[in-house]
Amino acid sequence: MVKKITTSMILVFVLLFIAIAAIAAGIIYNQDWYWNNRNSSERDNNPEVYNAVMANMTENPEQHLGEHSLVQIAVQDVSWAPEANVMTFSFKVTPKDPEHFELHSMLNLDEDGASVDESSSIETTEDGEDRSMHWLWRTDVDLGMSQGYGHIPGFGPVADMMDDNSKQLLLIDWEGTTDLILDSGEAGEGAVKLPMYGSWDTYRTTEGDVYFWAEYDLDWLRRDFEKTYPDRKDDFDKLITKDTLSCQLTYKVVEYADGMGGKLHTSGIPGSAEFVIHPRK
Repeated sequence: MVKKITTSMILVFVLLFIAIAAIAAGIIYNQDWYWNNRNSSERDNNPEVYNAVMANMTENPEQHLGEHSLVQIAVQDVSWAPEANVMTFSFKVTPKDPEHFELHSMLNLDEDGASVDESSSIETTEDGEDRSMHWLWRTDVDLGMSQGYGHIPGFGPVADMMDDNSKQLLLIDWEGTTDLILDSGEAGEGAVKLPMYGSWDTYRTTEGDVYFWAEYDLDWLRRDFEKTYPDRKDDFDKLITKDTLSCQLTYKVVEYADGMGGKLHTSGIPGSAEFVIHPRK
């Protein structure tokens, strides 16, 4: 008996092909994805901020990446949105040698804020304040809800939570440390490097990449500028409306080892990246 290929079967094959192609193309975990997935509540509660950010978005901005021996960093996008008094950007971090290194965010280590004393005999499996070992939290994108201690997604001893604990664990340490560089371009007036303070988030994908998103309040930036440079307070508007602004973010990468103690937060290989903003008129 010969089976006929119906129109509905062809449609199924077409849809299947499209789905496979979409998977192969991969998802870009940039700000568009972030606002419409991980940060959708802020999008819904503050639509004017979301719309301003999207209207001023620049993807793959001009950037100068400092060389780092362990990771590769890429600034994905930046938005300078003065009408909403915010600046946002996102960047991606990838291990240079994924065959031997596994990357996670330092913020996902001891996410509960516990005080870890590695000389202690306490080996609690509760979400307690004190324990003798570090725990790693695994809430990678698309893994679903946490299943608690000892599970992925979930939390537990570092080696148990790694994808492959035969690899060296790398922890990227970035806590929103970004400087805005303002330069009037006029003789006798040097460039101003102004630290920026805001909110940030980090997320990891099952492919092993770590992403960061940050948002900064431009009103806070103005106040900090006027406080730091009281004799130049009238220059702020002139400086931030120039055709080109520069930002520099700094980070470090720690090669994790049991028993590091205080070195966990004092060691690490530093890195930096500078990117350019062209405010829209």
